[in-house]
Amino acid sequence: MRELAAAPEVAVFPGPFDATSAIVMARAGFEGLWAGGYVGSATQLGAGDLALTTMVEQLRFASSLIDATGLPVIADIDDGYGGVLQVARTVQAFERAGAAAMVIEDQAAPKHCAFYSEFPLRLIDKEDMVAKLKTALDVRIDEQTMIWARSDALAAGRGIDETLDRINTYADAGVDAIFVPSTKIEDLEAYAKRWNRPTPLVISATAFVDFLDNQRVKEMGFSIRTDAFAAILAALQAVEEVMVDYKKTGSLKNASKRSKTFKQFEELLDTGLAAEMDVRYTKAKEKVSSGR
Repeated sequence: MRELAAAPEVAVFPGPFDATSAIVMARAGFEGLWAGGYVGSATQLGAGDLALTTMVEQLRFASSLIDATGLPVIADIDDGYGGVLQVARTVQAFERAGAAAMVIEDQAAPKHCAFYSEFPLRLIDKEDMVAKLKTALDVRIDEQTMIWARSDALAAGRGIDETLDRINTYADAGVDAIFVPSTKIEDLEAYAKRWNRPTPLVISATAFVDFLDNQRVKEMGFSIRTDAFAAILAALQAVEEVMVDYKKTGSLKNASKRSKTFKQFEELLDTGLAAEMDVRYTKAKEKVSSGR
């Protein structure tokens, strides 16, 4: 993970919505994945990013991506699910599951998506955030496991100066990357332009910035790019088109135009390998049973 984050080109971490989409991304050539909290809530609960998912549920989501691909996975762990004791348990649980990096944010509980205008966006004091970050850094089992700090100061309307004050303080604590989401390109450019530290900056590809290509992202000063929504939005569009047509026509004859074949599905899941293993070890068992 550290090598990817330190590469000269922008490191891109797309977000799967389940294990199968993670396998698709791995086969497309991506070298790491993003286990986003919003998508984890959407796929497991059918709910938005409203602090409804527990640590165990998000751990299960992230673990499924890790187990399916073996790729480095960055786990969104919200605010750490509580205070410093909860952060300590969370970090070690995700690390034991194989997470290569974790992101902790400075929202006050109950947190929510930073772009929800219907809910007030409240931040904890930066000193409390530093306590969480230092806890995470100290309790990690392997120092190669990365701890990223996220500040929602821009989204909360706190301005560039407070944002920089906060993330400089978080960098002083020793975090491995800084992530500041915003709906405004000009704010992202402004804070990144004033960042003069080696700690890499992360940009999230959302509906507000996903039109930027990687070269532009690099020119803005960002080294890492995550993308939580591209896969799930594409999948939802395809499912809706197929199901609406199915309901309307009573037939799935048009589905093949928008769908993989069942054979391709089996190949994706490598069921041939599973069958081969089953035969091999069943025969081995039979030999042991017969004494041959």
